[in-house]
Amino acid sequence: MNSRHEPLFLENKESREIIVFIHGFMGSPRQFDRLAELSHKNGYNALSVLLPGHGGTLREFSSSTYRMWGAHLNSEIERLSECFDKIWLVGHSMGGLLALTVAKRPSKKLRGIFLIASPLELTFLSKEDIKIRLAQVFRDDYVGESSVPRSTSLAFHALAPMVEVRKLISVSKSVLPKIQTPVGAVYSVSDELVSIKTLRILKAGLINSSLEYHVIVDSLHSYYTDEEKQIIDEAVLAFVKKTG
Repeated sequence: MNSRHEPLFLENKESREIIVFIHGFMGSPRQFDRLAELSHKNGYNALSVLLPGHGGTLREFSSSTYRMWGAHLNSEIERLSECFDKIWLVGHSMGGLLALTVAKRPSKKLRGIFLIASPLELTFLSKEDIKIRLAQVFRDDYVGESSVPRSTSLAFHALAPMVEVRKLISVSKSVLPKIQTPVGAVYSVSDELVSIKTLRILKAGLINSSLEYHVIVDSLHSYYTDEEKQIIDEAVLAFVKKTG
């Protein structure tokens, strides 16, 4: 494992409440460092997980599946349930989908799920969108948030995991009616990968839960303006306090 992408745990011994952060496809625990530290300062324990296939080699990444990612998260939640009374899941992109699949089984300890750009419907990618996405992956400042090695063969190795994400989207849609845990969300109208129509799917599918959402306008899928980062930070903490 690349030590740069090790899981992060910030402990508050006086609290039995924990916020779990789940990165997305090719993401890293590092992308939640700021929000994890902010959560810790507000009195919560914070854990940012590393999903299977991430933080290692391209071969490990290419052989990872949505079932592996989900099993890992379920294992973490079971372990944390023995130590904490209240648990929140905050996921970016694919990480939010995994949180939804965990929540299909009712749990008194799971207090809420917060989705950040989690795709239930993808945007059709134009040639220009594809250029933007590729430019993000190969930017120097993207490396700190990507736990998958950059390589000219990355596109090839990402094919199988991308199919797994598609499967996960279908599974996530199917479990929406089973979810009883409150759901919060943030989506951007400028997201080049995730359609804002995802909100419509959430509203229609979460028939046994509540949905509180925010729409931002300037941020992309993996890049957020400083102003909208603050909006997300405040939205997550407000949601946690409300559902606690």
